[in-house]
Amino acid sequence: MISYKPATLGGLIAYSCAQNPDGQEAEMAYERLNAALRQLKTDRERQEATEKQRIEAGTEARIRFVRIKSAVIEPIFNEVVALVAAEGFFGETVDEPNDGCASISLDVNLSEDEGSVRQGSLQVRFNPDQCTCEFGRSTMAKTSSTSQLIFDDRPHKFEEMTEEMVRNKAEQFVLDLIAEKLRQ
Repeated sequence: MISYKPATLGGLIAYSCAQNPDGQEAEMAYERLNAALRQLKTDRERQEATEKQRIEAGTEARIRFVRIKSAVIEPIFNEVVALVAAEGFFGETVDEPNDGCASISLDVNLSEDEGSVRQGSLQVRFNPDQCTCEFGRSTMAKTSSTSQLIFDDRPHKFEEMTEEMVRNKAEQFVLDLIAEKLRQ
């Protein structure tokens, strides 16, 4: 005759020990299984918490970039555009209005005639993997209708993105363009 005990931890262990000569071995196997399942659950919860922290940190970084872009970078780029335009040249700030994390560019064209091509872009982009900003430059070559952005070797932390630093980068970009130092 077979009897069934309730499927509780105590009932299962007591039943297996009483009815099975290998009861202690079964009890140990059950304890190992239970411990492995608890560890698996703990690992999963830890992984979920880590992923949640990563997502929250990424969201915070994107918010900070949007703030820096709108409060620091864009106003300085607009100042440079105004200065360039006041001298009769072309300049514009190019920003993707629907994506706050998209790069922002300062496009300048100082060309006076067909023989002299002095135009380029200074771009600031957000690196979500490193939570940093990167500056890239490009110029238009006389013989080519395309340009390639070349980014600085060193990304900048958000704390480094001050008005002074961005203004210096923008001014140096235009000065280099005036001196035709920028090359592909």
